[in-house]
Amino acid sequence: MHQRLERTSSRLSAILLITMLVVAASAAAWGLMTGALRPAPDAVVERDTVTGASGYIVRRPLDPVGWLSWAGTRRMLATDPALATQVIQAAVTLGPVDPQVLRAQILLAFRQGNVDAGLNRAADLAGMLPQERSDVFAALRAHSGHPDWSAFWNARLKSGWPAVDAFLLDSCQSGASLATLYLMAQPAVSKQPLDDATVTCIGNKAISEGQLSAAYWLWVNAMRITPKSLGNVFNGDFEQPAAGRLFDWRFAAGGEYREGFSVGVSRDTSAGSRRAKPVSDNNNVLSIRFNGRALKLPIAQQYLALKPGHYVLAYKLRELGTTVPGRVNWTVRCVSANVAPSLGTPRSEPAADGWTLRLVDVTIPDACTGQLLDLEAGDRLQLLQGFRGTVLFDDIGMKYIP
Repeated sequence: MHQRLERTSSRLSAILLITMLVVAASAAAWGLMTGALRPAPDAVVERDTVTGASGYIVRRPLDPVGWLSWAGTRRMLATDPALATQVIQAAVTLGPVDPQVLRAQILLAFRQGNVDAGLNRAADLAGMLPQERSDVFAALRAHSGHPDWSAFWNARLKSGWPAVDAFLLDSCQSGASLATLYLMAQPAVSKQPLDDATVTCIGNKAISEGQLSAAYWLWVNAMRITPKSLGNVFNGDFEQPAAGRLFDWRFAAGGEYREGFSVGVSRDTSAGSRRAKPVSDNNNVLSIRFNGRALKLPIAQQYLALKPGHYVLAYKLRELGTTVPGRVNWTVRCVSANVAPSLGTPRSEPAADGWTLRLVDVTIPDACTGQLLDLEAGDRLQLLQGFRGTVLFDDIGMKYIP
């Protein structure tokens, strides 16, 4: 009998709460329309008190269902979980797609230990209301280590969850660990390509941590448009537009009056060409002009993901009026400062149309798991004094020698 009275009392309390809510909301709406009440700013609302409840009504007079769900989670879960559940169920009946109701369901599920339900309701909310994603994504990441996460994530990928890219990008920008990002990105890539911004963010994080093989895998497999001119050196002929990210060319901002040089990709119109090429031909080159001011490095770089072994670095160059001939060359470094590749003595051969072919033997040791193709410009004294002239480069490549 006593338990029946308690259940009846709980139901009556919920009904009474709803009745009071409707009356209060109606009065608040009338007050707002007549000018007697104005919404209070968020900063002055005390959430977990009776004053906070009154403030919510004043702040959102036309949102009684939202208040009902907020009150059910914020104030009742700690003291009377059963009543809180009844209140939220009533709110769901009144407003099944109300954002505040959905938030209440998510919070209730997590508080009750039903992580699977909480994850799926949070994902539903992120899919329906993009403006809610920041808080929802944070809630999802907080449970990414739970045993239910893997099944949830794979099911969402299989169903084509529209927030996959946004969630991965938000996680990357929010400082999620590289291990966590790859744990989510790898199965995602098997289901769908990722946006360029997402791949770039995760890939740059991997590069910054020296995980170039992981970054290269993501770059090749996850992009919506597969990069062209891959090879061991990407876009070594400079015919593809440079985007300056991941394994693409990275050129310094330059500025001849600040760094002593300007760098860019342009068509080859140098006087050294023996015959004019038609405009339709692919004749882009990397052009670096030096003006005699002190030089600040780097000038041009590209990250590489070469496997250990022997290679030949080959490139064409043409020097136009340089005051220090033969001092601007490419070299290969290991990303890790604790190991270095073995470099042979550069050798030069004449090439067609006034170009010079330069070859360098390079041996990548096992510990060199990521490399940097870097442009050198003279010795320390020449960097301080600067020099003049223009150097052109084309057809840069790394040939693997079995």
